[in-house]
Amino acid sequence: MAEIKISNLSFSYGRERVLEGINLSFSQGDFLGIIGSNGGGKSTLLRLILGLIPSPTPLLNTFSSMGYVPQYALHNPHFPICVLDCVLMGRLKPLGKYTQEDRQIALECLESVGISALKDKKLQELSGGQRQKALIARALCTQAPLLILDEPTASLDTASKDSIFSLLSDLHAQGKSIILICHDLEYLLSFSTHIAHLQKTLRFYTLPQDRDKVLGDFGCRHHLKGECDA
Repeated sequence: MAEIKISNLSFSYGRERVLEGINLSFSQGDFLGIIGSNGGGKSTLLRLILGLIPSPTPLLNTFSSMGYVPQYALHNPHFPICVLDCVLMGRLKPLGKYTQEDRQIALECLESVGISALKDKKLQELSGGQRQKALIARALCTQAPLLILDEPTASLDTASKDSIFSLLSDLHAQGKSIILICHDLEYLLSFSTHIAHLQKTLRFYTLPQDRDKVLGDFGCRHHLKGECDA
């Protein structure tokens, strides 16, 4: 079974320590939601897992590959890329053109996220929620067993957030392992198998048994509706 294991990881940018003594175990089939205030090290932890920045201590990651949806996807709104071409970028190879198989996989990924009818639309013509689904489809196009998302519902309205989390729940049920950063604890309590609070140090919770503890520790500070008076 694929897994990620992090033991006593600390990380600094220059003299600024952003992660301190991090211990984390993540197994194939898990759905981990990471919460915490801005600047708490969440995105840094994801980049370390992805190998985008070198880890100062050994980090075990036996997943064969990872699909990544970054917080701020680079896209020039004046560059007229269509949705299908954006998703095909998940099949990008060092050499060679996209094959017919690549195109078929991209179309299937668009179908799986529910926006196949938009394949010929320009990316800048999509709503925020539709654009996020296109970026998730691009990550799925890698056919990686692990999907990592950095705030995929940031700045989206409630209906779009509902749609994104319904999609992620379906992908998890189909066998995808998921790690995501999210400030909406309400969704994480409904869909995650584990929650980690990261603010330089990490606290780890298993659901559903730790639900009340999560609510007691963080409920009123992470956009939870109907569970507190604050």
